Amino acid sequence: MRLKNLKSKTVCFLLVIALILQSCSVYKKTPVTLDEAVTADRKVLVVKVDNTKLKFIRIEQIDGIYYGRIKTRGGIEKIPLTESDLKTIRVLDKTATTMGNVAIVVGSIGTVLLVVAAIELSDLGDNWGNWGY
Repeated sequence: MRLKNLKSKTVCFLLVIALILQSCSVYKKTPVTLDEAVTADRKVLVVKVDNTKLKFIRIEQIDGIYYGRIKTRGGIEKIPLTESDLKTIRVLDKTATTMGNVAIVVGSIGTVLLVVAAIELSDLGDNWGNWGY
């Protein structure tokens, strides 16, 4: 009974870890301009001159002023951006993000299966030598 409880807790723990890590984002290595970030219409990682990182849902241009849209607890806010204040702008890489998320899920499921198989097979040799014909 104790082994089944341990096995179920282990499987639950590994599945929770898989779900937590599933939402990673990968950004392209090459920086883009503000105009390219507006036309990309994707998530954007902005590094400011003071090395603070800001993750925006998207960047938009209204009346010649650039705004980064960011999620907060109160909703979505627009933060004004100036080019002189920005160091790099990197756009979300959808292909790499999808491949990374799939790899995390497949790896997590594989690890869970290996742990379950190891637990199941650990009981296999308990009666070694007791032939009881």
